Amino acid sequence: MIQTREWSRDSERKIQYSDWRSYASHTVQMLNDLKPISIAKVDKYGGDVTESLVATGFFRTEKSGGRWMVIDPEGHPFVVAAINGLRQGKSPNNEKAFNQKYPATNDWIAASKKQFDELGFNCAGSWSDVEAIILYNKTAAKPLPYTTQLSLLAGYSQSAIKLSPQRKNASVLSFILDTAFVTYCDNKCRELFAGKSDPNLLGHFSDNEIAFLQTEFKKIIETGDKTDRGYLAAMQWMQRKNVTIATITKEQKEEFIGYMAGIYYKTVSEAIKKYDPNHLYIGSRLHSSAKNNKYMFSACEPYIDIISINYYGYWQPRQKDMDDWSSWSSKPFFITEFYTKGQDSGMGNISGAGWLVKTQKDRGIHYQNFCLQLLKAKNCVGWHWFRYQDNDPADTTSDPSNSDSNKGLVNTTYNLYSDLADQMKMLNQNKYSLVKYFNSLK
Repeated sequence: MIQTREWSRDSERKIQYSDWRSYASHTVQMLNDLKPISIAKVDKYGGDVTESLVATGFFRTEKSGGRWMVIDPEGHPFVVAAINGLRQGKSPNNEKAFNQKYPATNDWIAASKKQFDELGFNCAGSWSDVEAIILYNKTAAKPLPYTTQLSLLAGYSQSAIKLSPQRKNASVLSFILDTAFVTYCDNKCRELFAGKSDPNLLGHFSDNEIAFLQTEFKKIIETGDKTDRGYLAAMQWMQRKNVTIATITKEQKEEFIGYMAGIYYKTVSEAIKKYDPNHLYIGSRLHSSAKNNKYMFSACEPYIDIISINYYGYWQPRQKDMDDWSSWSSKPFFITEFYTKGQDSGMGNISGAGWLVKTQKDRGIHYQNFCLQLLKAKNCVGWHWFRYQDNDPADTTSDPSNSDSNKGLVNTTYNLYSDLADQMKMLNQNKYSLVKYFNSLK
């Protein structure tokens, strides 16, 4: 049992915590039939060398024996165990600590790669320093797999608002319908051509946490601009469905959001695959109610290789959610954000969405419990911990959700949280044994 405080946000979006409460938490050592190993046998990418499938020279997905897997460039099963935001902190405190600890950026990447290997992490997630990683990989015997964050709709909507400031209050979904969005995606993805032959690239995220929420329907309908593309699309869609603003149901709003999402995924995937047909398209990191909207999954089904989901609000992945995702889509998923914050860090922990626990060891036990549930799911291919480094309150460039919280694998001065890391290592080093263990259960 772990003592934790559940989070919520007040009317001003500030974090509020409940009273301490105990939650059951399972660990690797509680599985009596599993013999924990100290060092997993993996290839240079971190894949399971005990099993070989078709090697294509790139990461790909395959369903075998009823379980979805990522297959690494050498043809070995690869459970994605990633860390988000492998990048240098921007505050003066971060920079001072970095300069004292590392002679150069490449030394930091090399040290981080060694640290990842020791802990069983095998990938740099979204918002990592891609340029530094690519440079390191050019001469590394053991490369660091990585992902990209293209921010296609986010980038386009910002540029469109600069040209047309009157659209600043429009729903972001309206921008999906702009013909200029197609051109923007094509131009942006043209840059992917240079890296299309890189075997170390896992895949591309197109955006993060787009407002694919049924509540966005109200924003679209209540716009003051009756020429807004989102408004016109909603009115035309309701006409086809023979419903009105007064009679439309919550599910029908979700269906409309799925309709808009389908246009988005078609647009971005065609641009990505046009210039980089070799790598995985790993989605837009669904969040909030979008991850529980079946129409979202049917919308992305034809276009996405792995469905990415940011998962907050529950102590562990709910079985119902994972069963729903399996029934709504034939594609695999991975969790691309989750974390807990430790009270013993001395930080205010006033921002972010993670649960609050008492110690770093408790953070690690939560990690084990969370990931064990994912490994049981045969449509799950991995996870991404949020994130590499703690928030620094002195970082004036951070957004409000990343202002003062213990989210990191390392603290603001690049020192590892060893009690957290020990628990993570136990799970990560056994991830392939755990896959086989759960496969053997009836």
